[in-house]
Amino acid sequence: MSRKQQLLDDNEGPGWITTFADLMTLLLVFFVLLFSMSSVEHEAFEEAAKSLNIALSRDSAPSSLIPLLEPAAETTRIPDLNDPAIINRNAELADQMRFQQALVDSINAELEEVVTDIQGSLAEKDMGSWVEIGTPRDGKLNLKVNAAVMFEPGSVEIRRSMMPLLDSVLEVVLDNPGFKLEIQGHTDDQPVDSERFPSNWELSAFRATAVLRFLIEGGLSPQRVVASGYGDSMPLLPNTSEENRAANRRLEFVLERTELPR
Repeated sequence: MSRKQQLLDDNEGPGWITTFADLMTLLLVFFVLLFSMSSVEHEAFEEAAKSLNIALSRDSAPSSLIPLLEPAAETTRIPDLNDPAIINRNAELADQMRFQQALVDSINAELEEVVTDIQGSLAEKDMGSWVEIGTPRDGKLNLKVNAAVMFEPGSVEIRRSMMPLLDSVLEVVLDNPGFKLEIQGHTDDQPVDSERFPSNWELSAFRATAVLRFLIEGGLSPQRVVASGYGDSMPLLPNTSEENRAANRRLEFVLERTELPR
């Protein structure tokens, strides 16, 4: 064997070397391709990051979740309480609150006089015990009358004996033209066993409307009175006993000012 042939035979290695070398070459090409595909333009990335920061922030204040190469401009600052503009604004708000409170106090004082008038009118008719008169609050006065006193069970016909009571309410409303009246009908949670009234909603609404009609026929302007039926949706007490249910069956007269006092 010649020396040349012997060197060639000595340099031949195992057959898997060639396959392994090809595999490494392919892997290198693959990673180079991934790297080239993953590159992002710097300007496009920065613009997208800024848009995301604005969308996720409150009041456009910088609250970056993605670090930017350039710091975001400061858009908020701690207000200076000694700033004249802030002092003037706070003073204006305080004046408005004082004015509103003084207005409510004035209306409540006026309603106190209404309470005195209606108490006197009911006392003359010996009917003061049939009406629960509330305390003026937030410019409103609430009167409650038990429905059993005003109507027969399941009926919307006003008892004739209760008409003097409604006359007293009418007299007070007519004497105070700056107020409007809401008549609210309320029931307990017991189902109504009547073909005329499918539910307590209809029963309470018809009762309030019957009182409204009486007052309008007595001279009250329709623009100053409204009737509403609330069914059993606004109980005074839990409907867990007959005594509580009796208290929940009621009519309420809510007197509220519509014109500012002079």
